[in-house]
Formats: sequence, C-alpha cells, structure tokens
Amino acid sequence: MTSVNLSNIAITKAKFRYSMSELVDDFLRKKLSKEVREYAKNELGIDHIYKSYDFSKIDFEKDDFVEPDVSLGDMYYRTLKKSLRGVDTKKIGLLVTINDNQQYLDPSPTVELIPKLAFRKDIRAQNFQGLACSSFSESLLNSAGFFLMNGKDDAVVLIGTHYTPWFLDRIKQIKHISKKNKADFHNLIYFLIFSDITASVILSEKKTKNTQLQIDTESILTLKDTKNASKKATIKISPDKKHRMIFDMKLDSQKLRQDVANLSAQNIKLLRKKTPSEFKKIKIWGLHTAGRRFVDYVSEKCQIDKTQIGLSYDLMKKTGNTGAVSSLQFINECVNKKELSKNQLGCFVDYG
Repeated sequence: MTSVNLSNIAITKAKFRYSMSELVDDFLRKKLSKEVREYAKNELGIDHIYKSYDFSKIDFEKDDFVEPDVSLGDMYYRTLKKSLRGVDTKKIGLLVTINDNQQYLDPSPTVELIPKLAFRKDIRAQNFQGLACSSFSESLLNSAGFFLMNGKDDAVVLIGTHYTPWFLDRIKQIKHISKKNKADFHNLIYFLIFSDITASVILSEKKTKNTQLQIDTESILTLKDTKNASKKATIKISPDKKHRMIFDMKLDSQKLRQDVANLSAQNIKLLRKKTPSEFKKIKIWGLHTAGRRFVDYVSEKCQIDKTQIGLSYDLMKKTGNTGAVSSLQFINECVNKKELSKNQLGCFVDYG
C-alpha cells in the first residue's frame, strides 16, 4: 500500500467578496431579466463568491476587456509561500500545478514559481490543464507514483481556479440576458458561481510531524467518460474583427449532470467493492461544490444521505464553486473543524 500524507494546506481567496444579491441586483441589474435574477438568488445554493476584480470600478455596459485587480500568479505565490513556511524547498522533488484558467497560451506557472521560491534545478514539474474540477485526485495518484520512484523527496500540489476573466469578458459583450438564450444564460451562471481561489499542499510518502491527513492510494478511484457519443460542452476561442480573442461556450448542462453523476456512482460502487470494511466506516462525505442542482443530483444518484454532506452545502454557500480547490478545501475544513477523529474515514467525490 502507498499512502499520501497531506500537510501544510494553504488556501487563498481573491480579495473581493460579493453576495449573489449584490452581483445580480446591483452590478448586473440592467443586463438581466427579473427571472434570471431570481434564479441566481434562489436556485444556485450560493450566497457569496470571491473575485479578483473590484466590480465597483467596472462599467458592465461597455465591452472593453478588463484586467483583474489580483493576478493568478500573485495568488499562486502567496499561497505556496504559506505552505512552504519552515520547509526546506530542496527536499521538494515534484511540483504539480492544477491550472484552471483561460490563459491557454501562457507558460506553465512553474516557469515563474520555481526560481521565485528557490526550488532546486532538477525538480520535476507537471501541469494539469483541462481536467478541471476533478484534477486533485489525479495529482495525488501521480505524486504516489513519484514516491515509488524516489521515496526520499516530497511533492507539492498547487491549484488555481481563476475563471472570472474568461466569463466576465463574455458577459460584458452581451446586451441582455434571459433564460431564452441558453448560451448567454450559461455564461452568466458560470460567471456567478465560480470563486477565484488558490490552494496548495505538501505531499509526503511517510508521515511527518506536520501530517494533517493520510490518504490510501488504493482508495483513490478515477474514471473517464469513454463514450463521448454526444458533446456535452463546446468551447470556441476565436478573434473578432479587432483581433481580440472571443470566448464562447455552448453547454448541455443536463447531459453533463447525468454523465458526471453516473461516473461518480460507478466510482463509489467500485470503492465499496474494493474496500467493503473501510467503506462502512465513512463518517462524512464531500461533493464538489458545482452548484445546488449538481450536488443534489450527484448525491441522489450516488445514494448519499444529504445529512452526511452538510459541510459541502455549507462551503458552497460561503465560497461558491471553487473548482479543483473544492477537494482540498473540504479536506482542510474537516481537519480544522475536527470533523474526523484519529483513524476515522471520510470520502470526497470530485467530478469535472
């Protein structure tokens, strides 16, 4: 058995906090139909989100591109500095970045962070882009593989969810949003549900004095959708007449919900079969905080009692959809709130 020991968890939220009512009734009121405003306030299950923009300075009626007030690079750096406090960076042999943002043409964050944080020259680097909210489990398995090859070194995982520049730019170009135009409506919903947030954690093969939680890699199960018979979502990025890159998304949210719920249910079935005695000891469940409809649907499909996932609903209300950070955020809350005692088990279901 290979275990992954988690320590020095750090989470950084973007500095601007907004209520859902503030966003739809104040900043975006002129753009939204009343039906859309009521939907956002009553159906998303989210009370507050964190953004990298000071919206009081933005004219939402203009279609100009606006740079964030807080850069993802700065949030990455501040977060990793917290995790690395008191740590010898020369003992870190692997840096994994989970890079959920719109800048596909940017260099990997490792290009900037390795010299700034004084990592050693031969550190291995991996960058996940595209697995989105389900990336953390993959990073744990990759780190476990690294330990098997080189057990003396630790790994560090850095996660960034920074979708606001993507969706804000699209929202500013739309004159009016109602539920009649599904593409515009989904762009708005994704703008509203995501927080800009970063997180990091140090992973070790052996337990240390700083270990907060241990995960048996035998219990980490990941499944991919191999059918791909129909497109659930398409993303198109192309220049307009002014050579500005325009982001457009078409999404079949119902199909997406069904497919991630089916995969999640299959994963849980495999976990129960693989570790029957441990499965019975699971005290608390967590689900990726993708919005109330997703969490409700996935939990029902997986036959998880809602009383056991109260922490996920609570986190979703307070910070919205935190992307791939949601896994580590849930783990961190379990530790800080002492939801789990020594030798007790919890289970998190991520999907994306």
